[in-house]
Amino acid sequence: MDILNFISWIRGRRQVTTVDPAKTLLPVGLKDGRRDDEYLAGAITVTDFAGVVGEPSVTYTDGFFDPSVQATMSPILGTITLSDGSIYDRYRIQGVAKLSGAASYAYLIGVAVGSDQVIRVKDDTIILATDTNVYDTVASAMNFNVLVKNGAGDLISTTTTFIADDNTISAPDEHWFTLVMTAGSIFEADVVIDFTIAVPQGTVMEFFN
Repeated sequence: MDILNFISWIRGRRQVTTVDPAKTLLPVGLKDGRRDDEYLAGAITVTDFAGVVGEPSVTYTDGFFDPSVQATMSPILGTITLSDGSIYDRYRIQGVAKLSGAASYAYLIGVAVGSDQVIRVKDDTIILATDTNVYDTVASAMNFNVLVKNGAGDLISTTTTFIADDNTISAPDEHWFTLVMTAGSIFEADVVIDFTIAVPQGTVMEFFN
């Protein structure tokens, strides 16, 4: 009978796309060994549920083009609506890269395939000097300069640091995301890659690295 009620709510146009997360409840089954079915009906606010669920687990895969990079792409909840009413789905690209032995790097993170239009939504990529006893703070990879460790163990500033998006290499719907870093001398660093893109809603995206 419960499923019939659910169907009737949908037919009665009681399906919603936005809510007040602090005042909206979701039904949940609470483990209760005293019951024959071992579950007791309960409710939780959308805010509390989001806090419990947290971020999904991800698995990085070794890069085929650049073995020094491991990365993956995952769809994430929520959409972005532009002022003209266009709706975009979001994808999060995460990974790690180990830089060592050169003064200039251009490492392919991966190729996102499926949409000519790609919006960069959020950039949280960080750079860590490899020896955290020397340097244990982080900096946004969207800065032009970040501190890294040179061969003598001293901190130096990079001259270039960014993640490039090039969709002219193969096809307009193939976006080659590349980590680019240069400095005045040989340096090493651990890079934690984390940025979000958005594509027109309903677009099927694939990621190859």
